[in-house]
Amino acid sequence: MTTDKRPKWFVPAIAGVLYFSQGFPFGIVNELMPLYLRIEKVSLTQIGLLSTIGLAWTWKVLWSPLIDLYGSYRRWIAGSLLVLTALVASLAFVRPSQTALFWTILTAIAFASATQDIAIDALAIRITPPKLLGYINSIRVAAYRGAMIVAGGALAAITPVVGWPGAFVAGAVLTAIVLGVTLVMPRDRGEGTTHENPFRGLAHWMRRRHAWVFLLIALLYRMGDAALVPMVKPFWVDAGYSAAEIGSVTTILGISLLIAGAFAGGAVVSRKGIWFALVGLGILAMISNVGYAVAAMIPVTRTVMYTVVIFENFTSGLGTAAFLAFLMSICDREHAATQFAMLSALFALARTVIGSFSGVLADALGYAPYFWITVALGVPALLFLPLIRGDVLVPPAREAVVAEA
Repeated sequence: MTTDKRPKWFVPAIAGVLYFSQGFPFGIVNELMPLYLRIEKVSLTQIGLLSTIGLAWTWKVLWSPLIDLYGSYRRWIAGSLLVLTALVASLAFVRPSQTALFWTILTAIAFASATQDIAIDALAIRITPPKLLGYINSIRVAAYRGAMIVAGGALAAITPVVGWPGAFVAGAVLTAIVLGVTLVMPRDRGEGTTHENPFRGLAHWMRRRHAWVFLLIALLYRMGDAALVPMVKPFWVDAGYSAAEIGSVTTILGISLLIAGAFAGGAVVSRKGIWFALVGLGILAMISNVGYAVAAMIPVTRTVMYTVVIFENFTSGLGTAAFLAFLMSICDREHAATQFAMLSALFALARTVIGSFSGVLADALGYAPYFWITVALGVPALLFLPLIRGDVLVPPAREAVVAEA
C-alpha cells in the first residue's frame, strides 16, 4: 500500500472550491430567479416552471457514462464552467420578456450545471480517503449552501447599487474565478479514471431487502420542503418586502441557519441513530411549514417574517442531515457512488414534479391553502419509516471510518 503524499489541505481545498461551484448555478436558478421573475411581474405559474428546468439535475445520470468514458473529470468541470460563465453573463442582456431566449438560457445553465455536478461528484469520490468522509461532507454542505447564499442573497442585495444586469455580470465573474482556480489546482492521480456502469450498480441495489420502500422514502421524504421552496420568495414579494430585504433574510440568514441545522442534525444522527433522526427531525421539518401557512393568514410583520424564516430553515437543515445520512447508509460500499447518484436523482425528480405545479396551485388556491398542502405532503414518508427500522444501520464501511478517526 502506497503512502498518500498529498498535503493535508489538498482534498478539503478542492472539495470547498468544487462544491461552491456546484451550489452557485443551482442557487441562481432556484434561489435568485423566483425573486427576479416576480419583481419583473412574471406570473406564479411561469415561476413554478423553473422546477421543470430542474429535470437536468434529475436526469443527469443518463449522460454520466459519457463523462466517465471521455476526457478527465477536470476537463469536464472546466468546460462546464466556461459555458456557465458565458450563460450567466448573457442574462445581463436578455430580459424575461424575451421569453423563448430567456428560458433557453436558463435551461442551458441547468444542463451545464448538472454536467459539472457529475464530474465534481466523481472526482470528489475518487480523491477522498475514508477517514475524511465526515469532514469533507461538512465542507460540502457549507460550501454548497454558501454558494447559494451568494447566488440567491448577495447578488440580490447588490441590485440597488448595480441593478439586475450588474448582478448577473458579477455572477459571471465569480464563475470565471472558480474556473481559474480549477485550472491551477494540483492534479490528482487517477482523476480521469472511469468507474462502474450506473445501471449495473442500480440493478445490484434493487435486489436488496426493502429496496422499494427505500425508493419511496427517497422520493417522498423531502416532498413538503420541495413544494414549499419555489413559492417562498414570491410570497414575501407579494407581502410587500423589497428584493434586498428578501435576499438578506430568506437567503443569507435562512441558508446560514440551514447550515447550522445540518450540523446539529448530524450530531443527532451520531448520537441517536439514523432512524430516530429520520422520524424526529422529519416531523420537525414538516411542522415548520405550518409557519408559512399561518403567516399567509395574518398580517406579515417583520417579527413574523424572521420567526418563520429562522424556524423553517433550521429545521430544514435538521431534516436534510437525517435524509443525507439515510441515503448514505443504504448504499453498498462497492457501488456507493452510483447508488447515491440514483437515489439523489429520485429525490430531484420529486422536487421537479411538485415544483412544476407549485405556481399553478398557489395561483388557484392562494398562498395559505397551498402552504397547508405542503405540510400534508410531509406525512406519507413518515408512514413508511416503521417498515425499515431494523434495516437502517451503520454499514461496516462507516464503522471502519469511525475506528480510524
